[in-house]
Amino acid sequence: MMKSTQINLCILALLATTALPALAASIEVKVIGTITPTACTPMVSGGGTVDYGTIKVSSLALDAFTPKDEKQLDLSISCAAPTKVALKASNNRPNTVAGATTDGAGGAALVDVFDKTNLPVVGLGLDGTHRIGGYVINVKEGSVLADGNTVDAIHNNVGETTWTKGGDGGLYNDTAVRQVSWAAAGTTEPVAFQKLTGKLTVRAYINKASELDLTKPVTLNGSTTIELVYL
Repeated sequence: MMKSTQINLCILALLATTALPALAASIEVKVIGTITPTACTPMVSGGGTVDYGTIKVSSLALDAFTPKDEKQLDLSISCAAPTKVALKASNNRPNTVAGATTDGAGGAALVDVFDKTNLPVVGLGLDGTHRIGGYVINVKEGSVLADGNTVDAIHNNVGETTWTKGGDGGLYNDTAVRQVSWAAAGTTEPVAFQKLTGKLTVRAYINKASELDLTKPVTLNGSTTIELVYL
């Protein structure tokens, strides 16, 4: 950045000097460029698809949510040089959570499910006007290694400069867009790494059978985009 500023000032000074005899016209010269961070590549096993297969109608509760098993995906991030990054999730099926009216500013809605209260969940899409269900997506606590070293999950909200340790590695929040990163044990400063490995966990639930049209097939259609944020 300093090099670009010095070049710009030099050019402006030269233009000002040579422009003195002729005041009728001027030109602008811009010196621009972009310094890019070290490239990192994220990978998720199975092409990022969590498949619950065929779910029998007879297995669904009539007037309660039907929880499904937790699924796991392998997560890896490879960087050309030690780099600090965070994960940020975007909900591609907004306002479709079963058990809630609308999502919060963080992209998730709070639902009582999986024997927990006020859990941030995102939706499985719509079948017509019917809300199919919802799911939670986390980076599994205790699963992450950065360059072979155990690290702690930390998080903040977009725009914040401080980080908080703890939580369950959840990628969503209801009140603000969340970022998840990792720190050396006992610290809350994001750690730079070249290779990170861990597990993504996804657990879905199906809406009450009484609120679905089960005279025809219903397709679960949840979708989350996970973005790498360079810190």
